Amino acid sequence: MDTKQDNDDGSLSFLKIEPDKNNRHFNCQETTQQKLTNLSFWVVDYLDEVKTKFGGHRFLVKIKYRMDDSDTEAKKFFTNSQEIKYVLGKIKELKAFPRKVTMRASGTRYYFE
Repeated sequence: MDTKQDNDDGSLSFLKIEPDKNNRHFNCQETTQQKLTNLSFWVVDYLDEVKTKFGGHRFLVKIKYRMDDSDTEAKKFFTNSQEIKYVLGKIKELKAFPRKVTMRASGTRYYFE
């Protein structure tokens, strides 16, 4: 008897298929920068140069409130903030993800602290 088949519960998660690295996306609930203002969270990943109905060159940022949250509990938000985009680029350059930040706002300008 094949033990692999005996343990296979038929679910997709059982197969543990790795995500396609050439077609990245975040399967989580979307939030807004406004709702994140003055909150601290972990930035775990981002996609750059995303085109939206509001224009191109946006970043899609994936966050978690607690590092041990599952990916289904993660959130994502779009940003066109030059300051946030710059900081994300530097974090990536330093290979320093995940990184804990606090979202701040000054008028309509959003930035990380």
